Amino acid sequence: MRVLIIGYACIPNTGGETSNTWNWAWHLSHFHEVWVLACPGDPPIAESFRAECLNARLKIHWLAVPGGLDQWGHRIGNLGLAVHYSRWLRLAYLKATELHEQVGFDIVHHVSFGTVNAPPPFWKLPVPFVWGPVGGAQRAPSAFRHYISSLSGSEILRNIRVALLPLSLSLRRAATSSAIILATNRETHGLLAKVGARNVRFFLDSGIPSSFVSSPQVPRPQGTPFTLLWVGRMQRRKALPLALEVLAQTKDVNARLLIAGEGEMRGAWESYAKHLKLADKVQFLGQIPWHEMSQLYRSADAFLFTSLRDSFGTQVLEAMGHSLPILTLDHQGVGTFVPSEAGIKVRVTSPQQTVANLAEGIRRVALCPKERLKMGEAAHAFARTQTWERRAEQMSKLYEDVSLRTSS
Repeated sequence: MRVLIIGYACIPNTGGETSNTWNWAWHLSHFHEVWVLACPGDPPIAESFRAECLNARLKIHWLAVPGGLDQWGHRIGNLGLAVHYSRWLRLAYLKATELHEQVGFDIVHHVSFGTVNAPPPFWKLPVPFVWGPVGGAQRAPSAFRHYISSLSGSEILRNIRVALLPLSLSLRRAATSSAIILATNRETHGLLAKVGARNVRFFLDSGIPSSFVSSPQVPRPQGTPFTLLWVGRMQRRKALPLALEVLAQTKDVNARLLIAGEGEMRGAWESYAKHLKLADKVQFLGQIPWHEMSQLYRSADAFLFTSLRDSFGTQVLEAMGHSLPILTLDHQGVGTFVPSEAGIKVRVTSPQQTVANLAEGIRRVALCPKERLKMGEAAHAFARTQTWERRAEQMSKLYEDVSLRTSS
C-alpha cells in the first residue's frame, strides 16, 4: 500500500508524543511505501533524519510554518502552539493534496497531534482516512480540582471547550468521514460516537521500543527499601501532591519515592514534600535523559501514576516494559488499558478515600513480594504487545481491513 502519514511532532529517539510520528513511519515502512508530512521543529534534528532514514520505502516531507517559531512552545506558549499547529494543518492539507495527485495514496493516516480539539482536514481527500490514536475528551475529576487549582484559567477554558465539542461542526465532519478512528480512552470514544463516528476502536496512543522491554524483574534482597517511581512533567494536572499524600499515609512501610521530571511546579511540590515531613523518603531527580530512563525503571519496585488528566502516559508503558506493577487511578487511558492483573487501579471517588485506597495498595504490593512479581509479569506481558514492531503489525492489519471495506 501507499500510505501518507501526517504527524506534526516528529522527533526520533525520544519518548512520548514527540516520537510517535517517527516510530509509526519507520516501522510501517517495513510493510508499506510510506510518505510523511511533518514539521521540522529543529533543523539539526531534521538533518539527522536524512542520515537515519536509509529505508527507500520511507519519504519525509518537511513543512515549516513561516515565521520561525518554536512549535514546542518554548517561546510561544500553549495558545501560540495551538495557532502554529492550526496554520501547519492548512499547509499540510495543501501538500497532501499535491502529493496525492502525484502518488495516488491508498490510505491517509493522521497520527499527531492526537486530539479531538483540533480535527484534521485530511478526510476531504478521496482516500480512506484513518484518524488516531486520538484523545482529548478526558477531564480532571471535579472533586480533585484543588490539585489542579480551581483558579486555573487554562483548565477552566479547556473544560468549557471540551463541553462544547459535541457542537463542533468540524469535529462532526471529521468523525463521520473517517474510515476508522482510534480512541485512547472511554471519554473520547464516547464523544466520537456521539458526534456520529461510524467506526471507533480503542487503541493505545503509546508505544515502546523493543529495547525497553527488559528481562523480568527478580526479587530484591530483604531489608532494602520498597522503591516507588513517579515520572512526568511537573504540571498541575499530573498531581504529584496526590502521590506525596499517599506516601505520607504509608510511613509504616519502609518505602521511598523517586521523582523524575521538571516543570513549573517543582519548587512548590518540593516544599509540599517538606511540609508533609517526607524529606527522608522522597528524592527529586530532575529531568532524566530518555536514554537513561531504562536504568531508573530497573531501580524501582513499582510505578505510581497519579495524573488527573491524560490520554494514557508513555511512562506507564515504559514501566510495564520493565515489569513494574502499576499503582494508579481507574480512569481515562490507564483505566481503559492497564490490565487489572498488572497492578492496582483505584476507583476515583473522594480525594480522601482515593488517597487511602492507594496507600493500602502500596502496602499490599510492598508487603507481598510474590504478588508483586506476579503483577510485574502481567505488566511485562502487556508491554510486549505494545512494542512499535507489534503496533505496526496491528496498524497494517487495520489498513487492510479499511481498504477491503471501502473497496467492497
